[in-house]
Amino acid sequence: MPIHVNPPTRNIRIPVGENQIILKLRNYTAPEYSQFMRARYEIKKGNRFTDKSHEARIQFVDLLLVDVCAEDAEGNKDTVVFSDPADGQTRELTAQVPDWKSHLNPSWKISAAMELEGQSAELEHDSLKN
Repeated sequence: MPIHVNPPTRNIRIPVGENQIILKLRNYTAPEYSQFMRARYEIKKGNRFTDKSHEARIQFVDLLLVDVCAEDAEGNKDTVVFSDPADGQTRELTAQVPDWKSHLNPSWKISAAMELEGQSAELEHDSLKN
């Protein structure tokens, strides 16, 4: 099976109970990824550092996020809904909703970024091995 090295988008599946939320991310550039990796830690005097990895991961995924969808336990397409703060009504969450990314659980974004980091680490390991 061929390996697509620069897909325009990739789907990151996050389990939510028996269902899955699917975060659709655009492909990132090398400078964007480098900036993200550098933003994870702040180096201070005396070799001390501050861990900012959660914030960096959320910002990185927000930068790349283009859409969201869901699947039920059987793999059928499902909808993603949110409670609209303006009136409390439940509405479908799509990329057309103003500030739609803010309605997504931050832990989902962190998980998505960690999956991207893991994929990059696997590629680096495979390259070094060969």
